[in-house]
Amino acid sequence: MNGERHTTTLALDTSHRKGSVAVVSGTELLCEIMFDAGDTHSATLMPAVDTCLRTAKLPLRLIDRFAVVSGPGSFTGLRIGLATVKAFAAVCHRPVVPVTSLEVLAAALPFTAHPVLVMIDARRGEVYAGLYVTHDGMPIPLVPPFSAGPVSAVERAIAVSDGVPLLLCGTGTERYGEILSSAVPRGSRFAGPRWSFPSASQLAALSGVKPAVCGEDLHALEPLYIRPPDARLPSAAKLEAGGGP
Repeated sequence: MNGERHTTTLALDTSHRKGSVAVVSGTELLCEIMFDAGDTHSATLMPAVDTCLRTAKLPLRLIDRFAVVSGPGSFTGLRIGLATVKAFAAVCHRPVVPVTSLEVLAAALPFTAHPVLVMIDARRGEVYAGLYVTHDGMPIPLVPPFSAGPVSAVERAIAVSDGVPLLLCGTGTERYGEILSSAVPRGSRFAGPRWSFPSASQLAALSGVKPAVCGEDLHALEPLYIRPPDARLPSAAKLEAGGGP
């Protein structure tokens, strides 16, 4: 395999209603596409992958690793994304690097003075949340992924961060902004819609410092679910009820 400087990565995210695909060579972004998928990731993902590869002038066989958002997020979207990269990895004999959607969102806000509270709309009046520090440029978790009501998520972040101002991002902050504005510490800020969806290029950058899954271990790679879905959960799926310690 090429040295890290020339490593090629195909990264894809299907955790939200807006998906994205990126092809990166070393630190150079060759192509990134964001698409509105809704509940039709199965119809929109492969055309986006094909367009990215053709634009980057790289056939699938020359991809060195695959990166994928493992969750939390859309249950259907996560299954489609993971199934796709596992199939690619099996055909090309390459590793897969899974990264959480919360980490990818936090990584888009590097070198911040205050902790980053990521909230993804989980419906049913809840959010998937995680608290990170990014002052060194990379997201370091203070509170690992968990699910809770939006105000409860803020209260948990405040307890861990000693009440300092927070920087909030994610679709959960868009949906519950009015409620959250009166619950966050004074001086807190909302990143806004631009930082509400994971970026596949950001995912590719993170994949270089995350552990990869290879060979037979790929069979055990499943979506990270923080709570059971409304529909029946696949028996092999990974579930971390409540999240965190």
